[in-house]
Amino acid sequence: MKKLLPGALIFASITIAALVLWTVVYNHWERLSDRQLIAIAVADAVKSAHGPIKYSSADELMRLNPGCCIVRHSGHEWLGFPARLYEDDLSVVQMSYMIGGISQTYYLEEFAIDADGKILETRGIEENTRSRWEATTVTRER
Repeated sequence: MKKLLPGALIFASITIAALVLWTVVYNHWERLSDRQLIAIAVADAVKSAHGPIKYSSADELMRLNPGCCIVRHSGHEWLGFPARLYEDDLSVVQMSYMIGGISQTYYLEEFAIDADGKILETRGIEENTRSRWEATTVTRER
């Protein structure tokens, strides 16, 4: 019993030290800013080109659709497997941008982006109004 106790204490000490080190490293790990996440999503949206309006650049989409994007860092209900497994390192960019001129059609799109800037999942839907989006839009800078 006396031989087992020092070994158990050493093991417990190493385990606790490893957890503390992991916490420190994880909390100081540089993550993408909201602006970087939005830039990734907007660049992908420009390439996708939904509807008759085609944007020539990410800057043009942002300029013509002010307040189009918000970033959420938690509470991603729609994510499927396997993205659900690493949700802590995931952010969702929600966009609303015009895709139809006269018809005033908007495309509501969500991008699940990991900590490395890779788009894991997207989903979107066409809407005839932006009022529902504008009522819930909150901008936040990290």
